[in-house]
Amino acid sequence: MFRKPPAQSQSISGTQITGSQIQMGQAGRDQELSQAGKQSASQQGLSGIEVVKLLGELETAVKTAGLSEDVAEETLDYLKPAKREAGKENADKDLVAQNLKKVGEVLNTVNKATDTGKNLWQKAQEVFQVIAPWLDSDGNG
Repeated sequence: MFRKPPAQSQSISGTQITGSQIQMGQAGRDQELSQAGKQSASQQGLSGIEVVKLLGELETAVKTAGLSEDVAEETLDYLKPAKREAGKENADKDLVAQNLKKVGEVLNTVNKATDTGKNLWQKAQEVFQVIAPWLDSDGNG
């Protein structure tokens, strides 16, 4: 009929849990399964279209960051092919990863030199972390 909420609870502070499931229970009682944090990209089934959108956001950030023309051009020379490939039905994820590695190398160098670079590097890391499971997945985007 009606279930009473559990009389005890547990909390974890100072910990970030992403894409994990927490299962708590006590012998002889009902066990509850709750999911904490946001699901990882692989659990959500990130699509190539979503990857393209994220890379587009990074592209916009590069264009508006106020980088030198040479650095912005070099970054975009690697970012645009990665974005284009990610949008294909049978995307070559290795090619995308190789180009993004080069993007990361350029932005990491800028990160060490300027405050603007630090903000851009942080944005790039966020994007890379979200799409990493897509790059590692066997399925096509």
